[in-house]
Amino acid sequence: MFLANKLITITGAASGIGLSTARILARRGALLSLADYDKDRLSKAHSELTGLSSSSANILSTSLDIQSSPAVNNWIARTSKHFGKGIDGCANVAGFHPLWTPKNVQDISDEEFEQVMSINAFGLFKCLRAQLQPGVFNEKGGSIVNVGSVSGLIGFLGDSAYVASKHAAHGLTKSVSKEAGSRGIRVNAVAPGQTNTPMVQAMAANKGVLPTPPVSLGREGQPDEIAEAIVWLLSDKSAYVTGSIYRVDGGMLE
Repeated sequence: MFLANKLITITGAASGIGLSTARILARRGALLSLADYDKDRLSKAHSELTGLSSSSANILSTSLDIQSSPAVNNWIARTSKHFGKGIDGCANVAGFHPLWTPKNVQDISDEEFEQVMSINAFGLFKCLRAQLQPGVFNEKGGSIVNVGSVSGLIGFLGDSAYVASKHAAHGLTKSVSKEAGSRGIRVNAVAPGQTNTPMVQAMAANKGVLPTPPVSLGREGQPDEIAEAIVWLLSDKSAYVTGSIYRVDGGMLE
């Protein structure tokens, strides 16, 4: 298996795209350091993934708020200590979307805007900063995959806070790829369209309806479909790809 014994960290690992990514990697023999804010979901995910892996020792789980620099730094240090080796890849999946109904920018409070940016942009920055410290990755390098969004490529009415945060995530991806390339570390992002995750389901429940945007394939995406793109970018099969934003959106029509 082409990812066997590769050490991969995953934020947002307890549900949705993060959990789907972890399932694929566990089946392919990877060593996984899982992190998520939701302790209950993380515990369930840990149990499931240890069943998919060849050994329970291959799965490490950590309750984590990526808004906390000390917590992120401790998680990365704990990962290296637990497995006794450098990291080979990181999937930075954790993200947040407010459940409010669409709001124009003049109606968004400071607190609302800051909360979205604190997780999707600043939290991602804190993960990248910890992951790229000297000695964290193995000497041969590896791959980092950030989860952005089509919202980081275009604009959406009434969603400026989330859109701004995902544009920031894509900007971090492009800049950090240039910084890390000399060390053999590739940095890319996937930009999903509307995907059937618990976050999107919660948004739909809050709003009563969440219509699928017009896409060429005529449907929303599934977490496994996004996860397969992440896994490919983590693997050596994408060895000459860095600084790219991969749309995985079913052909969303702008």
